[in-house]
Amino acid sequence: MAAILRQGGREIWLDGPHYFTTLAALHDRLKPTTYFEIGALHGETLKLAHCAAVAVDPKFQLTVDVEADKPFCRLFETTSDAFFAEHDLTEVMGARIDLAFLDGMHAFDFLLRDFINTERHCHAEAGIVLHDCLPRDAAMTGDPARTTGAAKYRPYWTGDVWKLLPILRRYRPGLTLDCLDSVPTGLLICTGLDPASRVLEQAYDAILAEWFDVTLETYGLGRLFEEAQVQSAEAWLNTLAPFTHPQPPWKRAVKRALGRP
Repeated sequence: MAAILRQGGREIWLDGPHYFTTLAALHDRLKPTTYFEIGALHGETLKLAHCAAVAVDPKFQLTVDVEADKPFCRLFETTSDAFFAEHDLTEVMGARIDLAFLDGMHAFDFLLRDFINTERHCHAEAGIVLHDCLPRDAAMTGDPARTTGAAKYRPYWTGDVWKLLPILRRYRPGLTLDCLDSVPTGLLICTGLDPASRVLEQAYDAILAEWFDVTLETYGLGRLFEEAQVQSAEAWLNTLAPFTHPQPPWKRAVKRALGRP
């Protein structure tokens, strides 16, 4: 079972592969030619891409070689809002985006803007991956200085980006939203994109007014996971293309993808 309610619904934990492994497999199956990332930090997810890439982070702390075998790699040390205000992503990349991973500021209004700004530079067959949309308890969504609670992965703080799931389901019903059980806090895969859509942009102020004060306690953790319809990441990935070799344990797969012993 991909998602398990624990202790009367107080905690939910996921039991799929680590999100690094899922992202590595996604690159392997989709073989994107252009990749965009917000929130690269140490560069470990950016390194998984083997194509032309652009990454944005207000303070890179790279610990791996993110250029590796990429034909093109540009890093912008700035906020995502400033990047989109000052640059045309399609022009910077030289093409529209095949795959994007958004893992920036863990506040739903920031992620909503990142989604809006990224989608307009994607093509209709692209995918946008959102991180941290499946917190396992309310403690993971609150004050990051006190995010301990009962969560198994204690340092993890998701903020309130979980709100993107119900927001996108309501305002963009034409999107395909697949929630995967990748530990520790899930991945939300958004496909069926429409770069010409301005629905979210036009409704932005209304969305903020409606959702700003909503908490996971009041919304309900069980309700969120019921709406998420969490899927096995391995099973979902196999609908794209099956592995041609047995999948190793996720720690070994991640180390290999990052070029570590």
